Amino acid sequence: MSDGTPSNNQPTWSAWDTCRQHWRAYAIAAATAIALALIVSAGIPRTYSAQVKVSNENKETDLLIGLNNFASWAKSAMNDQKGLRLPEVYAHLVGGTDFADALSHVRIEGRSTDYYHYLRDNHRLSWWEQIGALFADSIGERERILALIHDNVRSKSSSKYGTIVIQATDQDPVVAALIADSACQLLQKQMADYAHDRAFRDLEQASAKADEALQRFEAARDAYNRFRDANNDIHSPRAASMEKHLQDEYAKAFDFYNKTMEQYRRAEALTGKTPQTFAVLRRATVPLEATGPATVGYVLAFLFIALVFTTWWVLLRRTLSEKALHSPWT
Repeated sequence: MSDGTPSNNQPTWSAWDTCRQHWRAYAIAAATAIALALIVSAGIPRTYSAQVKVSNENKETDLLIGLNNFASWAKSAMNDQKGLRLPEVYAHLVGGTDFADALSHVRIEGRSTDYYHYLRDNHRLSWWEQIGALFADSIGERERILALIHDNVRSKSSSKYGTIVIQATDQDPVVAALIADSACQLLQKQMADYAHDRAFRDLEQASAKADEALQRFEAARDAYNRFRDANNDIHSPRAASMEKHLQDEYAKAFDFYNKTMEQYRRAEALTGKTPQTFAVLRRATVPLEATGPATVGYVLAFLFIALVFTTWWVLLRRTLSEKALHSPWT
């Protein structure tokens, strides 16, 4: 006789068997997911990517101005700490707004326009981007184009190998290759300008340091000469000690002056040499195959979502049915 309490000997059920019984639901969900993935993929314009690979500056310049291998390595390490030759600096420049603005003025061969107006007149949006643009906050045309250039031109640096890869993406493969090469040339120019300006700043600092060393040397020389003129016969220990002290100061000032003049000559030599920023390891070629959209990726993503949602729906439905069946109030 039942007392109104549920029995503990309820039959168990398998989630796998339950899902397998609803194979038609999974088939419908998979077909719907594939269809939606293909629709989404078809709405995205094809894009092509071209890459340029470069490496940081070699040490030939330092060897030419008289530094040995160790000194050249030490100078290179010092410059790396200051950010002159680090690949991360190149990547930072490529990702900057000023770089995108300079790249917008690059002329597109065969189209009689620059990159800015090419993107404004030829860049196609997907259908959901067009819908989203209607409800998005309005931004200026220039800001929108520069943001698009920033998205199209990316870079990836490797500190281990001292390289950077510049990648340009566009809906036209020829334009993608052209912009990749142009980005490489622009980066090379900016780094060369920076190295040139820095060489002259270093020359100014070396000149000021040499002038200071010359004044110190002349002061030490004059002090020693005055002491010698005033003390022709040095017999006392105190006078001999003072003479030795002045000789040491004179020698130190002379050595310091020679070192500063050597630094000045090196800095002067660097100002007269064309800066070598980096070497191009691989130039851009016109891509033959599209890199986007990733149709397979969309299909797999939609299938995964369909699988999770269908499984959740099947198991939830079975759980609710079991609760209703074994409820003491039914």
